[in-house]
Amino acid sequence: MRLACRVVGVSRGAYYNARRHTTGPSATDKHASLRSWLVTFAASHRRWGYRRAWVKAREAGFDCGRDVVRRIWRQEGLRVFPRKAPKRRCLPLSTPRVEPAACPGDVWALDFQFDTDYHGKTFKICNVIDEFTREHVGFEVGRSITAVSVIELLSNLAASRGGRPRVLRMDNGPEFISHELNKWAAKEGTVEAFIPPRRPWHNGFVESFHNRLRDELLEDEMFDDPAHASHCLRLWSKRYNTCHPHSSLGFVPPAQYAKQWHLTQGGPQAARS
Repeated sequence: MRLACRVVGVSRGAYYNARRHTTGPSATDKHASLRSWLVTFAASHRRWGYRRAWVKAREAGFDCGRDVVRRIWRQEGLRVFPRKAPKRRCLPLSTPRVEPAACPGDVWALDFQFDTDYHGKTFKICNVIDEFTREHVGFEVGRSITAVSVIELLSNLAASRGGRPRVLRMDNGPEFISHELNKWAAKEGTVEAFIPPRRPWHNGFVESFHNRLRDELLEDEMFDDPAHASHCLRLWSKRYNTCHPHSSLGFVPPAQYAKQWHLTQGGPQAARS
């Protein structure tokens, strides 16, 4: 076999790996169904590792331990696909965070993200994150997003979620420091918490979310226009909120974590009305 692989110019590792995927699991493999499920799962969740795969496998009905999933994950050569763009390096947090979220709906973090469509034209995404539950509360997509657009987004979200947040955390972008938004926040009794200039890591929750969004959607999709991007983002947002096992929440999806909190606390959403 070594000579045959050398003649055709194929490594033995590549040959055995291809043969394993061609022939499938053996008849004596007691984890055959789990093995097939993991291969399919990894193909559709390229940025997820074996830990999240283990969580979702148990939800799918497989009675398996994490070590079993890790072993099969390695045997099948499954891996987390690398980022297509280098991750921006952030300095360690130098000052304590102010106004931490105390409950769902307490603090919303806002920030902009940019991408380009099929024609090379830039569009903007304004994302809103609940810092306590990590939920993707809402978004706006457009070529241009003004302060008025941000106010409309926040007003609609407050109406649909039963109240406004106590704190809005955001940077010093022109849309966020505008007189219109400041006037709206004062009228609604919402505190505007601005992070220091050129310190994006002070808005770490939304920065982490942006990395996830770029990894799983923006780098994999080619959008025709902002409307197409908005449609794809709406579908992805629903999956993120309801299916994504969030490590900081004990590998529970954000929406499920919020529901569990309301059940255990026995109170309404902590957004002030």
